[in-house]
Amino acid sequence: LSALDKALIDMERRHTEGSPGLIFYVAGADPHEGDRLGRLKLTTAGLRTRDQRVFDFARERHIPLAFSMAGGYGRAIEDTVAVQVNTYRAGLDSWARWATVQDAR
Repeated sequence: LSALDKALIDMERRHTEGSPGLIFYVAGADPHEGDRLGRLKLTTAGLRTRDQRVFDFARERHIPLAFSMAGGYGRAIEDTVAVQVNTYRAGLDSWARWATVQDAR
């Protein structure tokens, strides 16, 4: 997660002419601790935090975000599905907060 924070800050720093017009977020499930191929060993809660940080970063800066699911080679398919459902929930929650701010304007 600290590497993610650094990457988000680096991305923002590289856009010296202003914010990017769109963020593409590939929300892979392969960093999950139960994944057969990934080696990052993030818990389900850790991946939920990852997703929230990415969505918050974009929303706080008013940068549109498109995301897709990727990866996910878990030993238990239920774990992979749970990780991916959490990403959609985080996206929906972020969108709802974005929409509330837009409606207030």
